[in-house]
Order: sequence, then C-alpha cells, then structure tokens
Amino acid sequence: MGPVLRRIAVVALAASAFAVPATAHAAPHRQVPKGFFGVMADGPLTDGLVAAPPEFARMQSSGVESVRVVFDWSRAQPFAGGPFDFSESDAFVAGAAARGLRVLPVVLHAPAWAVDGDPQYGTPPRDPADYAAYVGALVRRYRPGGAFWVANPQLRAVPIRVWQVWNEPNVPFYWSQQPFAAGYVRLLKAARAAIRAADRKATVLLAGMTNGASSPSWEALRLILRAGGRGQFDAVALHPYTSKVSNILRTVRYARAEMRRRGGIKPVWLTEISWSSSNRRTTDRFATWDTTERDQARMVRSALTTLASERRALNIRQVTWYTWLSPQVDRSKWFDYAGLSRMRDGRVVRKPALKAYANVARRLAGR
Repeated sequence: MGPVLRRIAVVALAASAFAVPATAHAAPHRQVPKGFFGVMADGPLTDGLVAAPPEFARMQSSGVESVRVVFDWSRAQPFAGGPFDFSESDAFVAGAAARGLRVLPVVLHAPAWAVDGDPQYGTPPRDPADYAAYVGALVRRYRPGGAFWVANPQLRAVPIRVWQVWNEPNVPFYWSQQPFAAGYVRLLKAARAAIRAADRKATVLLAGMTNGASSPSWEALRLILRAGGRGQFDAVALHPYTSKVSNILRTVRYARAEMRRRGGIKPVWLTEISWSSSNRRTTDRFATWDTTERDQARMVRSALTTLASERRALNIRQVTWYTWLSPQVDRSKWFDYAGLSRMRDGRVVRKPALKAYANVARRLAGR
C-alpha cells in the first residue's frame, strides 16, 4: 500500500450525469450486493502522477463500486494540537462521489508528534485518544448529513459508513512494536468509541490481517481476540495472499473458526486480494502469488467469480483488489506489479486483468 495520499484535483459531475435512460427491457439480475467489488487506490493515483477524474470514470465503467484508500493522519494533522486539514480526503471523497463510488477509508500513519521514538510509517501512537480524535472528526465530516456533504450540495452524497482501523498490524512495517495485539486492541477500543459516538450505525472494521507475515491472518485474529478485542469490532478484514483461490476460502474458514471458538462469527471483508504479474522479475521469492499478466487475468476472473459464489456461505461482504494502478517499476517488489493497470513512460496502460475484472464485476452486478 502506498504510504502517501497527495492532493487530487477532481471535478464534481452534475446529478444529471447519473440519469439512466428508460428501457423496455428488464434489467439483468444483480448477484452481489452494492459495493461488493472494490479496488485499492494508492501509488500513482494518490501521489498525483495521474489525473484522478478519468481513473474514477474508468473504475465506474469497469464495475468497481467501492474504493479503499488511506486517510493519512500525519498529513492531516502534522502539528500537535493543530486543526485537521481535510483537503486531501475531501478531494478524494468528492472525486469518488462524482462517480457514485463508495469510499472505504483505512486510517493510519501517526504524525511524529504523536509517537515515542523513531516516527516510522508503522509506529503506533503513544496515546490512542489522539488517533481516536482524528477518526471521530473524519466520521463526523463524511457521515450522512456530515459537514462535507452539507458544504457540497452539488454532489450526490455517498456517505462513508465503514471505517477500517489501521492496516496489517501483524506486519512490523505497519506496527513497529511487536508483538502487536495488546497495543492494537487499545487503539481499536479508543477508535470504536469515537466512531460510535459520531455515527452509531457505522461499521467498525478490523485492520486487514495479512498472510504475508510471521503470523498468518487467522492466527493474528486469534491474538487480537485473546488480547480483549472481542466486541470491539463489527467485521473482520483479511488479506489472504496466496497462490490458490481455494486457499483464500480456507483462510476465511480458519478465521471464522477462530471467531466461533471465541464467542461469535462476524462478517468478513477481504480488503486486499491480489496476484502480481511480475513473472518472477522481483527479488520477492517468497511471493507465491507472482505470475504473468495473462495468468493474473485468469486469477482475477477465478477469484472474483468464486468469492461471489461463496459470499453467502462464508458471509463475505466485500472484496477489494490490490491495486487499481501500479507504478512503472524495474525489478521492484511484487506489489508494484499487482495493479489492474500500470504506468509506462508516463502514461496508463490497461492490463488484461482489468478486462477480466470488468467482465466479472459488471456481469454479477447486473450490468
């Protein structure tokens, strides 16, 4: 996930742009709930290297209905006690709303003033209340009837109702103080209280637990539950990176078994799934989800179709592909080849994976 969300220039579209012409033909049957298929926005899209409005338009036409993005606390409040700067999150939310896209924020990256010691990207805040104050302010701004929508009546409101508390704390890059569970649960409790106070119907989403760590996602969930996390979230998030689609289902089942043993099963959000198309051109030899562009498209098709068919049985509420747009790279990390599109010589190149994604997402959404 790209660490920086820079300012994005967006153009709000008139409400008439969403008008659907009347037709005598019956609409195709929607097989997944609204927002089920999503993508991650980071890298060139959020770093300002490409214009955002055309990418939002391409997302919409490709069947994307939700966009996961980092709301970067360190950029919104660089000074202790200072006011929150919502300009970056406002720009992203406006651009997504102009295309009817739901935004799924993952809130992380503590500013230097809020941490002890080295202010790395994944250093947790010393006082969870500081983080909770930022999260609460975000919820009040983007909830139904929130200040952002009141100030922008020209937009069709797409309020944010799901808030993801941090990202992959079972990885040292995102949570530098390991073991992570006790500290993360303290942060989660403070964030939940702030979210509930601002929007009692909002969904508190657990940080995405990844398989690419010393403790796989279901074991990380077990540690959170043991540390007192039960009852502090409404849905579990998993990042089941693996070579086979069947192993994604196995990961979900293992996580559900952990929840069952400890008091009740919550819905599951797959807030990152992906296969890289580097074709072994990276140094990440551990990444068994590394393949060719052609096979990446095949895995997109297989994964989205399978997860949609199993969503009721496993209570899967949403699936996010990591990522929408990859940077131009040369023998970099596996995730720099994960995009449905990629950069080449300053322009966006659409990969076979995007066509595969669009074919499945549009069909299952009744489009």
